[in-house]
Amino acid sequence: MRVTVVIPCYNVAELVGRALDSALMQDHADLEVILVDDGSTDGTAEVLERHPGLIGGRARLVRQMNRGASAARNHGLRMATGTYVQFLDADDLLMPDKISGQLALAEREGWPDVIVGDYRAVRPDGLMDRVQALYDRPWMALIRTRMGTTSANLWARELLVAVDGWPEELASSQDYALLFTLLKRGARVGWDRRERTEVLKRPTGSISRTGVRANWERYVDLRRRIKEHLVGLGRERYAAEIAALDQYIFMALRILATYDRAQAVKLYRSCIDKDFRPEVGPAITERYVALFTLLGFAGAERALGLARRRKQADA
Repeated sequence: MRVTVVIPCYNVAELVGRALDSALMQDHADLEVILVDDGSTDGTAEVLERHPGLIGGRARLVRQMNRGASAARNHGLRMATGTYVQFLDADDLLMPDKISGQLALAEREGWPDVIVGDYRAVRPDGLMDRVQALYDRPWMALIRTRMGTTSANLWARELLVAVDGWPEELASSQDYALLFTLLKRGARVGWDRRERTEVLKRPTGSISRTGVRANWERYVDLRRRIKEHLVGLGRERYAAEIAALDQYIFMALRILATYDRAQAVKLYRSCIDKDFRPEVGPAITERYVALFTLLGFAGAERALGLARRRKQADA
């Protein structure tokens, strides 16, 4: 069975050779490798053109104007001929048995639409985290962001094409937005409990407050849409998932409140159930829960904002 590997590339001249090597070292024989240069300005395309894999015809390179990673993935998807597609970010690595192992799993499980894989996340300081999926509970895994990641998963091409591929309008959370779309279409999921992918967590550098705020707004919007879908399927049937969604949305709204309290309050009133109570945890103290119970979300955040301003004034 043919598998297409699609590698989107943008200003990764120092890293992309490793990613391509890991694709070409797969022990699965019927492999098609497509690299999509997304308007790089650092010589990425020139580095790739000198790579033995391209010189020998084992991989091919196409170029496009800079349109973002999702557009590059979709460009490769349109060219793909494989039954499954392996999207490989240019700073990630595949273990040699990644594709063959997941194909074997897919065959045993009746060819699911997506194989969710565990992976190793390598931090900028070199430390490594093991990331495991929340097995056999796709909706809860989606909500808790424990449904693999772009490079760790294996995707059935036919369904991706049917949903028009990756959401190009999003600047973050594209993989989980796509997984949501697939689950809405009834996608069948297989779970690979082996770590066959290494994901490099690169430093993000400086990011504007506007960028951080937009990321959290997208986070809330995706989970709001998931909640609306599950409520439509049956509130009682998905009670645990809906309760978890409210907690995750609430924590994100607390972060948004530090940027725009009025907008956070507006979203709270439209997203969160009226009988909601926050759970005490790493980000929610007992003191905050008491304040919330007394004043509600708007009142609690207003009181905390006043306290922060007084503290800054006294500093």
